[in-house]
Amino acid sequence: MANAVNNEFDSKSLESLSYKTPFFLFSKKKILQNFHEFKKLFPNSTIHYAMKANSEPEILQILFDTGCGFEVASKYELDMLKKIKVPAQKIIYGTSVKPADHIKEFFEYGVNRFALDSLPEVEKIAALAPGSKVYVRALANDSGSVFKFSEKFGTDQASIIPILTRAKELGLRPYGISFHVGSQASDPQAWANVIISLRSIIQDLKKAGITLDVLNLGGGYPCRYASSASVPTLKEIAEITLKQYRKLPYKLKLILEPGRGIVANTGVLIVSVIARIERRGSIWLFLDAGVYNGLFETMAYQGSTRYTVTSMRPVGDSGESLFELAGPTGDSPDVITREALLPQDINVGDKLIFHDVGAYSLSVTSKFNGFPKPNIYCI
Repeated sequence: MANAVNNEFDSKSLESLSYKTPFFLFSKKKILQNFHEFKKLFPNSTIHYAMKANSEPEILQILFDTGCGFEVASKYELDMLKKIKVPAQKIIYGTSVKPADHIKEFFEYGVNRFALDSLPEVEKIAALAPGSKVYVRALANDSGSVFKFSEKFGTDQASIIPILTRAKELGLRPYGISFHVGSQASDPQAWANVIISLRSIIQDLKKAGITLDVLNLGGGYPCRYASSASVPTLKEIAEITLKQYRKLPYKLKLILEPGRGIVANTGVLIVSVIARIERRGSIWLFLDAGVYNGLFETMAYQGSTRYTVTSMRPVGDSGESLFELAGPTGDSPDVITREALLPQDINVGDKLIFHDVGAYSLSVTSKFNGFPKPNIYCI
């Protein structure tokens, strides 16, 4: 997974770029490395990139060209894939509660794999996408994750068999079980623990005449941010997870839905200091990008992400000092961090580098106060 500072984006190479700040820079090489790492560590699995993490056209094209599938959550994301001619068989509709017109549009395009986690959703899909493959999203323990999904999504395990049984009665094909351990998971056992809890359910389904095709491990694969330097490696997660996967009653095909795990450590954001102001004993650096137009996850929500930030120029004789960093908008929550260690003499016009910002940065930008989304470049 990610190192604290990606060596592909060293200060000297970035300093030579003439792009106007703020801008994102992505490494095609790193995106491909991450995809192939998932394929290597989870052999014979199918990777469906979770588009919500970063749906920039260049990123989608790179992944499509290397053979990646896509986990999609709306007809609007589907439209993005249509533009680059991704075939229906490479797409799964992974959110478990969906608008009816979205289901219809997916089905008309040829997508026939849908997630669900309730009986009403079974009825809806049976009516709008008859004969489709459905997989039920099971509740997972996400207590060790920064961003938790269990309150909003996932059926309790006692409901899995009734839901898939009803799907079969309505002419749908019970396809599998999925789960999501929460985004930025810190427990390497999280995926394995869910598999252990599903073992008897999979066996009971078979006794009831339902043999599944797939087990969808979802996402949650973490990035090593400055705020979470001790997260497990993908290798560690894979070894623990596959050990329990091999103990299932019969062989199921594996699907993975990495989003953050594919793109987080593939990009940097370059910004400029637009003001240096001392307030009540602290020195604030105001930047030309902030939480609304590039760094949303630094805003406290469930948990807060703190990116590694470095100066474009080296530390001088004056040494380093702690700074508070804020974005350019007129909103008080637009505070990025209160503990950035940077050159003491940093000033207006100097450039900073935010590392490992590839996930959940561009996809959740807004035009608050009219500030636009930064430009994106791939190398």
